[in-house]
Amino acid sequence: MFEWLPSGITPFENLTVGAILLVALAHCGGCFIRGAFGFGSNMPIIVATTFIIGPHHAILLALMTTIIAQAHLLPSGFRTADWKITKSLILGMIVGTLFGTWIFTRLSGMALEIILGTLIVFIILMDTFKLVEKLIVNLDLRSRIITTGFSFVGGTMGGLSGAGAFYFLVVYLKHACRSPESLRGTNVMLSSITMFMRASALATAGLITPTLITEGLFLGLPILLSTWLGAHAFKLTSNQRFFFFLQLLLLAGAAALVLKGVSQIFGS
Repeated sequence: MFEWLPSGITPFENLTVGAILLVALAHCGGCFIRGAFGFGSNMPIIVATTFIIGPHHAILLALMTTIIAQAHLLPSGFRTADWKITKSLILGMIVGTLFGTWIFTRLSGMALEIILGTLIVFIILMDTFKLVEKLIVNLDLRSRIITTGFSFVGGTMGGLSGAGAFYFLVVYLKHACRSPESLRGTNVMLSSITMFMRASALATAGLITPTLITEGLFLGLPILLSTWLGAHAFKLTSNQRFFFFLQLLLLAGAAALVLKGVSQIFGS
């Protein structure tokens, strides 16, 4: 299928055409979500494709395709972001992302699945018991201590697992940002920064290979289309519906994590 590529570059090695199509479908679905909400693509992509290509490959390929999606979203994100919130979160996100990515580069596949399972439990408990909402009661959501703490934890989760950072942060951002537009724009800008940091760190570690880049480019056109469709859906959605679907997204993410955790338990 890819015989025309230079020697040594073999995208989706050992995958059937059907498996490649399933991977592409997962990435398109995830990037539709990113287009609509400014975040949320990596969780469904990684959960779905880990079963096909393994956890390390799934996380790295999700980074490649979401970089393409993010390039499409950057102009609107730049215009609509709450820059006061964004600037206050940047430092913690960068430090946390680099720390989490550093841990990721030193994990085996089995260790990574154990870490992912632990994060699954944490995020589900956080959502079930409304831990973030309880933490931010009577707090100044724009104070440096609060924003740095939330951003560092979120960045570490994202750098380590390739997903979950904004499922953690979005509950905080829902209260800190004043409108769905500023929430989405802030998500876009923060996720762009963390993507750049993760990609730079992983490239330095030698994990961003020509084959991986080729796989990302192969999925590029459907990814851009899916992201555009998601962004268009956001424009047609009222504030009330936006937050309703955002809650559904968080619940779906939790359900996907439960599925992943159960599969790990029975797989072991």
